[in-house]
Amino acid sequence: MIKRHPIEVFSLSFLDCLCCGFGAILLLFILSIGSGPHGVESEVDVPTLRAMQAQLTILEDDVADQTALLESAINSEQTSIERERILSLIQELESKLVYLQQEFDSLEATLSTTEQAAASANRLLQSFKHEDLPPIGLPAEATHVAFVVDTSGSMRNQMTGQLHYSVVEQIRELLESLPEVRSIQFLDTSGNYMLSSRRGFWLPDTIGLRQQALQQILAYPIASVSDPERGLRRAIRDLKPSLKAEDHMSIYVVGDDFRGSTQSLLIQLDRMNPRNTSNGKRPVSISAIGFPTLINPFQIGATQGNTRYANIMREIAEAHDGVLILKPSI
Repeated sequence: MIKRHPIEVFSLSFLDCLCCGFGAILLLFILSIGSGPHGVESEVDVPTLRAMQAQLTILEDDVADQTALLESAINSEQTSIERERILSLIQELESKLVYLQQEFDSLEATLSTTEQAAASANRLLQSFKHEDLPPIGLPAEATHVAFVVDTSGSMRNQMTGQLHYSVVEQIRELLESLPEVRSIQFLDTSGNYMLSSRRGFWLPDTIGLRQQALQQILAYPIASVSDPERGLRRAIRDLKPSLKAEDHMSIYVVGDDFRGSTQSLLIQLDRMNPRNTSNGKRPVSISAIGFPTLINPFQIGATQGNTRYANIMREIAEAHDGVLILKPSI
């Protein structure tokens, strides 16, 4: 006889089915809550969204309009400012035009007056009888040239202590402009010979000696007095006796100031360099070169400095067949 296992009412399979059933009922209950009128909203409120979108569009259009108005106002203000600026500029130019027109009219009237005066002066000049005087210029026939150079402090470069370079360059230019020069010599205004060799005698004017002499003059260490009297007297006394009949001697005084006695110098030079009774010429021509070392050089009416030098040397040059050269700068 076969044994049977006893049947259990609450077995494992029955419990599994029971749990699954309860789970299904619970799931249906949760789903029914979510879809009810009091559950979480799963759909968007479309009419509200469209209304908000319409309001946003209206606001955007309003902002655009206001922006356009603002830009228009700014541009209008800038245009007004620019218009005012241009108008002011036009008024200023019109004022200048009026002034220039007045100036032009005045100059035109002055020109007319000047032309009339020039025509009148020309008529007077043509009717005026004057002496046929020879022109004043450099004594180009000079064969022997001596320079009397003022080497005082005002003729020197304050930085280097040497003579101003333009002084030496002026001497070089003068020698090059005199084609007949055969002999040269250099003295300072105190009467000292500036070159150590052959004191009291003429030096041959060769290219090498001229270059060497100009370099030594540039660095000449002795400061002389601002009075050319001693230098002129020594140059005439030492160098004139050695001249031959066909030679022509010229002296050039180079300076900026004169501190001596004007009348005394004129009298002494007239005695030392008298005119030849046969032809009326002097044995030595004396010229001068003036350099401006003051703020207002060669000022008319001044009694000292550059002006006094120019006045006395003009008298000497006129009396001794020379020429006065006034330089514009040093």
